[in-house]
Amino acid sequence: MTKTSLWLLSVVLLTTGALSCSDSGSGAASNPDEQLGDDALTLRREVLGHLGESVILVEYRAFEQAAEALEQASGAWAESGADADRQAAQEAWRAAMSQWQRCELLQVGPAGLMGTVAGGEDLRDEIYSWPLTNPCRVDQEVVEAAFDDPTAFAEEPVNVRGLDALEYLLFSASADNACAPNSAINRDGAWAALSADELAGRRARYSRTLAADLRARAAALRTAWEAEGGNFLLELREAGASSQTYPSTQDALNALSDAMFYLEKETKDMKLAIPAGLSDACSVETCPEDLESPYAQHSKENIIANLRSFRLMLLGAEPGVEAPGFDDLLIIVGAEEVLTALVEGIDAAMTALEAIDGTMAEALATNPESVVTAYEALQSMLVEFKTRFIGVLDLEIPQRAEGDND
Repeated sequence: MTKTSLWLLSVVLLTTGALSCSDSGSGAASNPDEQLGDDALTLRREVLGHLGESVILVEYRAFEQAAEALEQASGAWAESGADADRQAAQEAWRAAMSQWQRCELLQVGPAGLMGTVAGGEDLRDEIYSWPLTNPCRVDQEVVEAAFDDPTAFAEEPVNVRGLDALEYLLFSASADNACAPNSAINRDGAWAALSADELAGRRARYSRTLAADLRARAAALRTAWEAEGGNFLLELREAGASSQTYPSTQDALNALSDAMFYLEKETKDMKLAIPAGLSDACSVETCPEDLESPYAQHSKENIIANLRSFRLMLLGAEPGVEAPGFDDLLIIVGAEEVLTALVEGIDAAMTALEAIDGTMAEALATNPESVVTAYEALQSMLVEFKTRFIGVLDLEIPQRAEGDND
């Protein structure tokens, strides 16, 4: 939150009021920025620039560093085959996944889905393709053993690469595969022909290739935002001015809030509701098989990282640090009550998640009520987000989230 917010508040409210009174009969301007006063427009650009440079780009850089560490650790395991090196690679994966889960809510521009997100280049799926995860396909690649060349393997489908495929290779030590009995690798005996040592060696070499590919993808995403690369940061910062992606600052703010809806659709509805049996997609009491990151047992940590990233976008920095964020935009229109409700809701959801004892799978087996409590806390905060937050800032609910009534 910036210190300029208080004096800007009176200026912008007066400006907005004057515009609404004097221009009420002339119809809306084609560019919503034309209805803003200079101070409001300046603050919006300050928020956009800060969130782009000091949040999104910083998080992408941190992920690239984590991917580099994972590449080194996976390479060491492939060279030695030692259990200690495998465990080190697993820890590197956990660190990389925790960092990427922060980036999941930052699917703005190049990370986003092409044709759906403005400036989208599908770079996210190249890094992490959940929920398209397919362990059987990974096992088929283990049998084929055509993974030693990272450059050639980079052309393979996303569900045999990325953090999700790496998780399966690093954490699954089973001698069995995830394919059906009538799958080709089982029918022709190709899987059964692999000795335990050969299987472990192939998994290690495969993970080395995937970690190298992951590091390259992380670098590509970061470079897409850097000034010396694709410079998408400038597209966000110059929204409504020289930006070719965002005709107005309102369009850019919508892009950011759309990305934050990940917490609603993916985190709440898929990562929590389905495993906890609170969704029609689960027809029994609980569905732990639908948990994210089941092999590493990292589901709870992923959700907490998602929530922390949401808070970071809202506040522009970690709690207690002043920085431009959506909170300033709420304050400048007199919506401090909405901000307070969101912050308190985030804190309540975080407390409920951290109170879940053990892994998410263990909690579903022994204390599913704790998972339901976390779901309800998150749901309560998100109702505030998609109603008053969106309404006060005149933002749009993304199409994929329209029709939700909870």
